[in-house]
Amino acid sequence: MSGATLGIIIAVVVVILILLAIYLVLRRGRNQRRDEQRERTREEFGSEYDHAVERHDSEEEAEKELRQRRGRMERQTETLSDESRGRYEERWREVESVFVDNPERSIELADRTVTDLLEERNFVAESAQGEEETERGLAVMHPEVADDYREARRIRASVVAKSSRGPDEPSEDADEGGTEDLRQAIRKYRVVYERLMGR
Repeated sequence: MSGATLGIIIAVVVVILILLAIYLVLRRGRNQRRDEQRERTREEFGSEYDHAVERHDSEEEAEKELRQRRGRMERQTETLSDESRGRYEERWREVESVFVDNPERSIELADRTVTDLLEERNFVAESAQGEEETERGLAVMHPEVADDYREARRIRASVVAKSSRGPDEPSEDADEGGTEDLRQAIRKYRVVYERLMGR
């Protein structure tokens, strides 16, 4: 093998190694940017990001769905008029005043107030829309309160189930524990209510 041939082989190997190194650096940079973007998306959407990943089994698909859903909700949602705002403030005062004497009624009023707010703000696009779709819409616009909304709804459903039992059936929770659950639910509904009233 001549020196010229050996030189060409060495030059080709060096070029291949340089190209490989460039490829690996670019790939690493792309992966790092993707990871940073994913982390920003996770922070932006909170727990709803994890819910979307579970549904799709793909972080890319979850991100795409969340961005599309947020875009749709931004176009769809409405602001409240001053008249509506005053009406809801009055309704929320009733929620809080009723709690002392009738916490179960108070949680129903809170749920109805938040539900009406969601409808008026147009989080509920059509009458046949399910609760899960409403929760998802709220979650992309206000991810910081989505879990509060879900938990408040869960507590309310538990209260409704308990109240539908006959008077002779034992309750799993003591009255004090049940009242504390109701208090927590009202707090969670209030967080959602305040967020919806704020924008």
